[in-house]
Amino acid sequence: MILQSGTVLWVFDHDFPNFSMLAKVGILFSGVNPLHTGAGTISLTPDQLKLISADSELIIPLKDITQIYMGFDEVYKAMYVKSLGTFWQPLRIIYTQDEETMVIYLVIDLDYLSSSNAAWFELLKEMLS
Repeated sequence: MILQSGTVLWVFDHDFPNFSMLAKVGILFSGVNPLHTGAGTISLTPDQLKLISADSELIIPLKDITQIYMGFDEVYKAMYVKSLGTFWQPLRIIYTQDEETMVIYLVIDLDYLSSSNAAWFELLKEMLS
């Protein structure tokens, strides 16, 4: 049973050093999506988050999530977003996978002036408590 779904852009913390300066500056122009390495759909079920792109699928069991946070940090900086985050902020999820800590940043239902990250953050916070 799908509780919530939408479109999503995602990037892992370990991907940021691979972005060129041009990519980091280019996001300031209109029509350019924020930094990301994956794009597709996201769905939430009672026990997992599922991210699906044209060529991959990532399943994050809710039981493996150790932290959720909405906002900028030392990796995903406000300077990587048009308007420095005035209209939306990334959703960071920390989870374990095969005994490794993974950090993924999500931008859900982006329409360039806003995202639904705040609603997803509240829903996940409630489900994880």
